[in-house]
Order: sequence, then structure tokens, then C-alpha cells
Amino acid sequence: ADLSTHEEMHDRIVKKGGIKTLMRLLTNSRDVEAQRFAALAVANTSSSELHRSEIAKQEDALMNLVDYVRGRDADPVGRRYCAMAIGNLAAEPENHESIVKLGAIDALIMLLKRGASEQDLESGRYAAFAISNLAANANHRGQIVDEGAIEPLVVLACAEDLLLQRRSLAALRGICINPRYRTAVVQHGILDPLVLMARSDNADLLREVAAALNCLSSVADNKEEISDRAISTIIALLLSGDSEVERHACCTVANLVEMIEIHPRFLEERGLPPLIAMSVSEDLNCKGEASRAIANLAANAEIQDVLLGEGALDPMVDALEKDELNCQRFAALCIANMATTMKSQIQVVQAGAIHPLVSIVINNNIQLEPRRYAALALANLAATSANHPAILDAGALEALFCLSNSPDTMSQYYVSCALANFGSNVQNHKRIVEEGGIQPIITLSYSSDPDIHQQAAAALRGLSVSDDIKVKVVQEGALEPLSRLLLSSDLDILREVTACFCNLSQSEENKFEIAKCGVVPPLITHMQSEDMFIASQ
Repeated sequence: ADLSTHEEMHDRIVKKGGIKTLMRLLTNSRDVEAQRFAALAVANTSSSELHRSEIAKQEDALMNLVDYVRGRDADPVGRRYCAMAIGNLAAEPENHESIVKLGAIDALIMLLKRGASEQDLESGRYAAFAISNLAANANHRGQIVDEGAIEPLVVLACAEDLLLQRRSLAALRGICINPRYRTAVVQHGILDPLVLMARSDNADLLREVAAALNCLSSVADNKEEISDRAISTIIALLLSGDSEVERHACCTVANLVEMIEIHPRFLEERGLPPLIAMSVSEDLNCKGEASRAIANLAANAEIQDVLLGEGALDPMVDALEKDELNCQRFAALCIANMATTMKSQIQVVQAGAIHPLVSIVINNNIQLEPRRYAALALANLAATSANHPAILDAGALEALFCLSNSPDTMSQYYVSCALANFGSNVQNHKRIVEEGGIQPIITLSYSSDPDIHQQAAAALRGLSVSDDIKVKVVQEGALEPLSRLLLSSDLDILREVTACFCNLSQSEENKFEIAKCGVVPPLITHMQSEDMFIASQ
């Protein structure tokens, strides 16, 4: 046992038959101290990564360790050391199946419950350690939960022993990798010990606490309870000074504020200033998660003024230009959410967001999601005609036409919304046509999605107001998709399509082509529509 504390001796112990000898002592000796030291030596030797597989494959080694842990009358200290050995061997994933087949989970949870009920903290510590390694395997989490591990782990997490707290939390985190168990962990009372642990100065423990809150807050059923009982703790973790803790805290906040009902409480607890401070972090992972949280808050129109007043916009514009996926996509989403009101739009434009948004949309090397949200932001900004010159001067049309070729339905929809908004302004028509905009709009009108149909038809309707463009729209092939859309039962689509035909038919050159494409019968049918606008068009 003494030699096994020196890692350089492990190879000799294993190769010279030490494990087999130690196992004989563990199972056959009547000397309790011999059993203890044998178990301790195996535990120490199995801490070496190089020998875990070899030890586990030795005849009856795992079975002897598991049987000793299971033995209620066995020496308590020996049981702990055997649990430590199992935990070390379980650090090697290929050993998991063999360990579990021998009934190790049941034996370890018996020891875990002993630690929780009899205040045997040492037993609890080693059992929690072994369970945390086994819980990393998705195939065994269900059995760990079914055997009743959650409640004693929560009890042990309340202990004053820092190492026991960390190991209990690590085991619970392993269990909670499966979302279906996260609600049960909260129901068993994990939040109170987490809040108490968060007062520690120990960085490793704080990382475990922050990671646990991050994991638990991802489940909708937990959000309100976590907010009610731990929101001030989470906000304090934003200011911890440790990048890993702060990143998990940002992620937790982002998870919680997906629920709009939590927004007032978060603001009351003065969570916004530290969150905005995180959004200017040099750690891009932290910055990305802070951007996600601010984007979720920005979806609430009632607090957009507060966000703008606290200076949330400038960090989002800065995040657009970072070469990091989460920074770009959530900053773009945040700006898209903010750009839903006239007041916010003015500040978005003044903050210089348009150029980086256009740069994201046009860049094929950037993943799709940031491009999609950037297109949404441009579409929202384009809802105000006063913004059109600035957006178009930044090269938005080329970028939108480029993204319109994407197979992603939402990207196509946001592009079509933006083009419909631009098409509603006569001053933009010449520019749209000169930059080759009619063909992309016609292509979008062939989409299988009805929302895209409506926006593409709206864009064509807007363009067809201009006399010098009416003929060009027909010449480029708009009649075929428009005539198909006349057969739609969607009133919003029919309003746009009938209005577009009304505009196009004002041109003498178009009349014959329109009649020839077979739209007269459906137009006659729509004259009898109960919708007065459709009937009039």
C-alpha cells in the first residue's frame, strides 16, 4: 500500500502479480488491516490510467471488489477503499460494462446510503466518486436513478466536507446529462445546497456549482424554481472572476430568461449590469453565452428601453464581428429582436450594426444560423423605409440574393420578408432591378412554404407598381408561379397575388400574356370572394 502511493511503482506491482496477491488477501485474510491495505493498494494502483484495463481483466478482481463493497458486515474502511478502486477503474469507459454486470451500482448505492444516513462521510465520498464515473455512461444512468442514488447524493451535497460536496455534485451532474432526470434532482432539493456551496471561496467547488445550475436550468420545468430560489446566487457567480464559473453563470441566465416571466425578477435583482459586463469579456465563449442571454431578454419589447439604456447594444455590434459562432448568431438574433420597434431601430442603425450584419449574410464561410438571424435583423430594419438607403448602400441586396439560394426555409423566409419590405418603397425599385433582384424573388415564389409565398408575392406586387418594371416582371417569368398561387386557399397570399396581377394588367404589353397563362378563370372565381380586397383586385 505504501509503495502504491508512488506512481512509478504501479507497473511493477501489476506485472509481478501484485493485484492477484492483493485480491487473495482481500478475500481470504482474517486480518482486517490486511484487507484494508490490500484494498488501498489496489485502489492506488488503479489510479494509473495505463493499468486500469489490465487490472479489470484480472481473474475475479472486479467481482471481489464489488462483493466486498456489498458486504454489510465487511470492514467499513475496507469497503471505502474497494469503492475507491471501483471508482478509479470506472474512469476507463471500457470497464463500465464489466463493473455494472457484477452488480456494482447496487453495491455502491448501498454504501452511498450508509454515508448519507449514518453520517459516514468517507463512505459517501468514495461511493459518490465511483457513481460519478459510471454516470458518465448513458447506458447506466437509468439504473443509477432507479436504485435510488439521487436522494442520498443530495443529502451528501449538503455536508461541510468540500471534497464530498464536489464528488456528490459530480455524480449528480453525470446523472443530469440525461434531461429527464434534471427535474427529479431539483425536486429532491438540490438547490438549497447549491446556494450554500456558492458562498465558498474554493474555485473548483464554484465551478461544480455553476455547471450544475447551468445543467439544471436547461429544463423548462426547473426554470421558475431556480429563479425563485437561486437567481441572486447566479448573478453573484457572474462576478466571480473565474472564466469557467462566469461562462456557466451566463449560460444559466440565458437558459432562465428564455421564460419571459423571469425577466422582471432578473432586472429587480440587478442582473443586467454584470451580464452586460460579461458581454464584453475577452473570453469568447463567455461573450457568446452573454449574447444569448441578452438576445432572449431583447425578445421582450417591454424591456428593450432598459437594455438600450444599460448599454447592451454596442457589445452586440462588437460580437457580430467576432470569429465565433455563438457571438455572431446570438448578437444577430439580439439585434433582430431589438429592431422590432422604431425607437430601437434608430439606435441600431446609429450603432453601426448594418455593415457587420450584411457581412455575415453574404459570407458563405459562416455557418447558416448567424446568416439567418442577420437576414432577420435586416428584414426588421427594412420595415422602416427611412432605413432603406443605409441598408442598400451597405450592399444588402447582393447579400440577400446570395442567401436566397440556401435550402434553409427560415433563411428564405427572412430574405423574402426583407425583399418585400424593400419592394414596398418605389424609390428602391430601380436599384432592385439593376442588381438582378427579380429572378431571386421569382425563385422564392416557387417555394413550398406558404409564408415564403406570401412575402415573395408581396415583393413582386411592390415592384409591379412601377410602370417601367411591370413588363420586366412578366418577361422574367413571374406569371407561372403567380398563377399557381392563385389556386391557394390562404387569404393573405391571395391578397398579394391578386393585387400583383391587378398592377401587372395595367400594362398594355402584359394583357395578352396574362390572359394566355390561364389566370382568367381563377380571377373570375376570386371576384366572388367574401374578402372584399381580393374581390376588388
